[in-house]
This record gives sequence, C-alpha cells and structure tokens, in this order.
Amino acid sequence: MRLTAPDDVPDRAATVVIGQLRTMDPERPHAEAMAIVGDRIIAVGSREEVAAACPGEVAVLDLADTTVMPGLIDTHLHMQRGGLKILHDLGDGTHDLGLVTATMKEKGFEAGWGEQPPTLEDRAAAMRLVQPLMHQLGFTGIIDPAATEDELSGYQESWRRGEMTMRVVAMPYPDVGDRDTPEVDAAIERLEGVGLSTGFGDDLLRIGGIKVYFDGEAMKGEALRRTPWPHNGSVGHQRIRTEEFQKLVDHCATSGWSVGVHAVGGAGIAGALDAFEKADAKQSIAGRQWQIIHGYLETEQESMEKAARLGVVIAAQPSIPLRNAAGLVDRLGDTALTMNPLRSWLDAGVALALGSDGPFFPFDPRELIWSAVTRRVWGREEPLDLSEAITIEEALRAYTSTAAVVAFSGDRRGMLSPGKLADWVAFDRDPVTLMPDELLDLRVLRTVVGGRTVHEVTR
Repeated sequence: MRLTAPDDVPDRAATVVIGQLRTMDPERPHAEAMAIVGDRIIAVGSREEVAAACPGEVAVLDLADTTVMPGLIDTHLHMQRGGLKILHDLGDGTHDLGLVTATMKEKGFEAGWGEQPPTLEDRAAAMRLVQPLMHQLGFTGIIDPAATEDELSGYQESWRRGEMTMRVVAMPYPDVGDRDTPEVDAAIERLEGVGLSTGFGDDLLRIGGIKVYFDGEAMKGEALRRTPWPHNGSVGHQRIRTEEFQKLVDHCATSGWSVGVHAVGGAGIAGALDAFEKADAKQSIAGRQWQIIHGYLETEQESMEKAARLGVVIAAQPSIPLRNAAGLVDRLGDTALTMNPLRSWLDAGVALALGSDGPFFPFDPRELIWSAVTRRVWGREEPLDLSEAITIEEALRAYTSTAAVVAFSGDRRGMLSPGKLADWVAFDRDPVTLMPDELLDLRVLRTVVGGRTVHEVTR
C-alpha cells in the first residue's frame, strides 16, 4: 500500500473510486481503487487497503466495469483559438462534439474569427465553450504553444473569473522567427522586462517555455532539408538566423526560460539542437523541458541521440501525418514514409509527449493514437513505414505521465498515485487491450479535474 497522509489533509469525507485502474505509475501500474480527499489522491491500492487508509467518512463511486486512468494532456493545442473558431462557426452553446469535428473537417482545420479581432469577452466565451468539449475527450490539461499577449490575457481572464476547468500551460510567443522580425534583441528585452520566467503560476494556469520558429511547414516546402524540395528547388526556409537563435537560447538558458522550437525538417532539427547544445554548455538545460516541436521529417539519428543526451523532449503530433502524409509522399516519395518517427525517438531514449496542433489539425486523441499505432493516414490505403509504430500503452504514457512532466507538473499529475492531483478519466473499456480500430469508438464516461467531475455520461 502506498499512502500519503500529510497533516494538512482535511478531515472530511473521502471519495473512494472503484475501477480497473491503470495508474501509469511504474511502482504500481494496476490497482482496484483510489481514495480522494479534496483535490488530491491520498491512497491507491486494493479496495481493502484504500478503505482502511481513508480519514473520516467514505463515499464510494463504483466504476468497477470501467478503466480509470490519469487525465489526458494535449501537449500542443491552441485551445483558445479553437474555442474562437467554434464560437465563430457554430455559435455559443455548442456542446455536440461530433458536430464540431465534422464542421472542422468540412470547413478546414484552421483558426478563424472574422474581420474584427476578438474581445476579451469573446475569449472568455470561447474558453467556456471549448473546455467542456475537450473534457468529453478525456482531457484535463493542455499546453498552448505560441500564446500571444491577447491569448495570455484570455487565459488569465478565464482564470480570474473562476471559469477555468482545464489546466493550461501557456508558452509565450515573443514574436521572433518571422520574416518581419529577424532580430531577437527586442524579444530578449521584453523577456527581461516581464519579471518572471518559465514555471510561474499555479496548477490551473502556468507559464511555460517560449515558442520560437526555426524553419517552416513541410506542406509549404519550407521545412529545412539537406537536399532541395523537388517542386521548388529550395532546401526550405530558416525563419531565424543561426546567430540570432543562438543569442536567444543562450539568454533563455541563463535566465530561467525554457524553449520550445518549431523544427520540422532534418536540417532544421539538427540546427536547433546544435544551438541547444551550445546553450547547455553555458547553463544546463537538462530537466527543464526544452522541446523540439514537430520534428517529423527526415529526422537524423545523430539528432535523436543529441536530444537524449541533452534531456530535450520531442513534442510530436500524429495529427500532422494523419492529415498531410499522403501529400508529402506524393511530393517526396519513399523518404516520407518514415515521417513522424516516434519509435526511433523513443528507442533513442528521448521523452515523447503527444499532442494535436488543434485546431489546425485533428485533435481527437483516439484517432491520433490509432494513427500512431497503425501508421495509417488519410488519403492512403497503405500505412506509412510500420517500423516507426508505437504501442497503445506508449501513446497513452505520452498523453499522461510524460505529458505531465513536460507541463512542469510531473510531481503533481500524470499518474494515479498518492499525493497527486485527482485528475482522471474513466473509459468504457481498457484502451490498452483493444485492437487498434476499436480505439476509434472508445467512450469517455467521466472526466475529473482536481476531484471535480467536469464531464459525465450514463450508459
């Protein structure tokens, strides 16, 4: 029995949740029950062990025929933009997840609002709309990369009103890596003037690392390659000069900021990691959740090994090959079949976190895990190179325990274990034991954030 019973645990009724627990805790991967007091898990074990560990009265939530797991965390979701798009396309009060996803497929996976910029009230409304939809998919937290100042204000307003039910890590975008802003001195000055850095906040809203673009998008022929793109003769587009990028990451390494860098092509990934390595020589970046974001096209073994040595995370999105692989294979041939090499990243010893890049790409984790496991994508009958497939359990870990670490909260969530926040999801079946195609109709029966039910359906 593993039990945390600190002196400050209030002496009020505990809730004992009975179910088939997949805890994601390597010390106790399976359990029959857990006890929750307030927003924390205080005990995990057998029914008898958990009941004996509870202070005061006990309320029982019997979910014995369900599989209970830690809540999912999407490590790359532009959630507020998604909420604004839904608000614009479908209006307030839209709670039909099927309608939302069908509309996005029909109208295109992209952010959209209209001619006038959204107001702060619009952003608060978008948050009220999008959070319940994400809870329907089992999400209890997200990382929002490239959050603008307006988006940061929107998240803060939702937090201030007490309307935030999703745990958010917002990665500020200092507006570098753009053709119009090639210099980083102004960005560094702004970072210095803010007076805070990565990690500031609480368990609902926290500041993450900054987001920077090193290269461009593959479908636009702007991902940096070693050889030219066949359709335009260019090796891609480096969006920030090497010396400027080095100056920025050196500053971040020595001033408490973490960095997530958009790097898609093999040459871009290698260039970003070279700069990370030089910054690490000035101040260690190990354990600080520096990220290669995307990292899916012609990734080199040397880059993966360097990322592992530095403790750099790969934040990958199965949604991108799901939507774009068919077009990239048409353009690049067999070299694109190994895109999104999740197996190789894991085998190199790199921590893998999964996300969606929604609303620009599909965001349903069931479909994304299915694609990561089967290597099947839209528009192709044959799968991509199956040697890069991962297992369902590995994918779930990348959405839970590893995702929590990347969200600067590995000590507080991502596992069902004593002392952790009571963020969990109940599925109608055990996803690990399903055939891959069965993942697509896996049902989320309950989602809980901090001990509070935020989504529930009856069977």
